[in-house]
Amino acid sequence: MTALYDQWQAARQLRQSEVVSRRDQVFTDLERWQAERLVHAVQLRQNLDQLMADLRTNTALWLTQTTADREAQILPRQQARQDYIQQLQADTEVLLDNYQADRKLSAAEVRQKLEYDCQVLQNTVSDLRLEIAQELRQVQQQVAEIQAKTAVDLAGYRQEQAMVRAELLPQLTAYVEDLQVQVQATLKELTAVRQQAAVVNQGHRQSDRQALTDSVDAMFDELADFRHQLQAQRAQLSHLVWGGKNTAQPVATPSPRPAVTRPAVTAVPTRAIAAPKPAPKPIAKPAVSNPTVATAPVAAPAPVAPSTPVPAHAAARAVPVATVTAPAAPAAVAVVPVSAPAPETPSLEEVVYNYLHLTQGARLSEIETELGINRFQAVDALRSLIQKDLVIKQDRTYLVQEEAVL
Repeated sequence: MTALYDQWQAARQLRQSEVVSRRDQVFTDLERWQAERLVHAVQLRQNLDQLMADLRTNTALWLTQTTADREAQILPRQQARQDYIQQLQADTEVLLDNYQADRKLSAAEVRQKLEYDCQVLQNTVSDLRLEIAQELRQVQQQVAEIQAKTAVDLAGYRQEQAMVRAELLPQLTAYVEDLQVQVQATLKELTAVRQQAAVVNQGHRQSDRQALTDSVDAMFDELADFRHQLQAQRAQLSHLVWGGKNTAQPVATPSPRPAVTRPAVTAVPTRAIAAPKPAPKPIAKPAVSNPTVATAPVAAPAPVAPSTPVPAHAAARAVPVATVTAPAAPAAVAVVPVSAPAPETPSLEEVVYNYLHLTQGARLSEIETELGINRFQAVDALRSLIQKDLVIKQDRTYLVQEEAVL
């Protein structure tokens, strides 16, 4: 073990000595390299300083030489520039003179051409004015002829319209009179039918009233028998309960049935029906007065005091009061004759439509002039006719729908 330890110590010392020697060698190399770097840097600095000095000297020499050369070239260039300017001025003056001469020639030619064109245009305008004046005269003549023809046609149309109206008015009057006669006959028939129906209804009411009277009489008879049976049963029960002597209880006689008097029917005033108006206006309903019916008072029978108490419901039903209302008599209808109605004035829409139909189209100003109406009335009538699809508008002209379709 001691030998191994000694060997390890010897190897350790050897390694330490090698490390120290290597360290010294590295430090020596570093110092040598540092000295070489410093020497090389000094040499580079000297070389750069020399190069800078040479560059400055060369630059100064080149600048001096260049300045001298440029100064020597200034005078020739100035002279050449002045010569070029003088030559350019001379050429410009010659060119301007040539342009001025050409412009004068062109102006003279254009002036002559314009004078010729103006003369031609004046002649053409004169010819056109003459032609237009002739055409205007012809148009005015045609317009005058059309106006005269239109006035004649319009007068003929108005005359035809008056003739048609004169022909139709008697027929319309006769139709209205016939219609009034038919209405009066119908009213008379209805009055007769109503009177017959009233008689029949009155007979039915009388038969119903007689049947009701018989039924009431039968009910009163049954009530009297029922009351007599109740009184007898009461007396029998009293004898069974109290015993003793059977005293004869007075038997209440049944109350007589009250006589029902027929009501007196007063005369019914005649209803007046207003006369019918001409068709198609409705006929006014007549004012009907209510008939007065006088009902005679019913004689109530004298009450009979029974010996035994009567139930309340039986006592209430013992004396009925009959009140009968007689039916009203049928009313008579009075018909008043009516005079023939006056013909109705046509509306503005009908007048405008008839005018458009006769003239086969017209403008708004023509409608105003011919019919003698203002602009608002004409516009309102035309708008209403257009909404009803009776009139259409084409190029400011109003036409009837049928003529426009054709």
